[in-house]
Amino acid sequence: MHPVIEKLIELQELETRIRHATGRLEQLPRQIAAMEEQLGATRSLLDHQAAELDRIAAERRQLEGEIQIIEERISKYRSQLSDVKTNEQYKALLHEIDFHGERIGKMEDEILVNMEKEEGLREERLLLEQRLQQESAQVAREKQAVQEEMEETRIELDRRQGEAGALIALIAPEVYGTYRKISTLRKGVALARAKENCQGCHVRIRPSVLGQVMAGKQIVHCDSCDRFLYWDPDASIESK
Repeated sequence: MHPVIEKLIELQELETRIRHATGRLEQLPRQIAAMEEQLGATRSLLDHQAAELDRIAAERRQLEGEIQIIEERISKYRSQLSDVKTNEQYKALLHEIDFHGERIGKMEDEILVNMEKEEGLREERLLLEQRLQQESAQVAREKQAVQEEMEETRIELDRRQGEAGALIALIAPEVYGTYRKISTLRKGVALARAKENCQGCHVRIRPSVLGQVMAGKQIVHCDSCDRFLYWDPDASIESK
């Protein structure tokens, strides 16, 4: 194999790893954001439940206050019963007492319904608080793991970029310029393994061109996709 082609293959492998590391660095913060979003959703549920509990408690206090006022009114009516002069007045007071007594009964029923809702919400809230605690602990562990992976990936990226820079310095500028152009056009794959066909574009290689590739004495390009061709039955670099 031509020595320049060997360097280009090594460079392509390095750049593939660099792209992978770069993509991973872009992806990892999104993972953290997704974790935080899940926690935020649970916290929002807790906030909603807290607001609902406050609303129910305020409604209960209002009903209790109204009941107290009505009870005072009924007590006043009862005290007036002994002072009335006619049956009509007596019946009217009894009607008022019964009417307000029914109102109190309805309000007390509302209070019981609210108390049941409040009890159910408190039970749900307790479960939700436990869930939030578990999720927070899990997210903390996962964030730590992600942050450690990010640091390791940055170190790997720096190392790979340093290796790629050192390798580029060993390649003739005109060859590297051609490599860079093809790599850009071919989605990062500037080299293709040569068999009967170019393994990059799958176009058949002329026997004379294939012979030049196999000899490894000169740099040869595919007539169809312009990729650098190399002969290595055990090579792993291929493209679509």
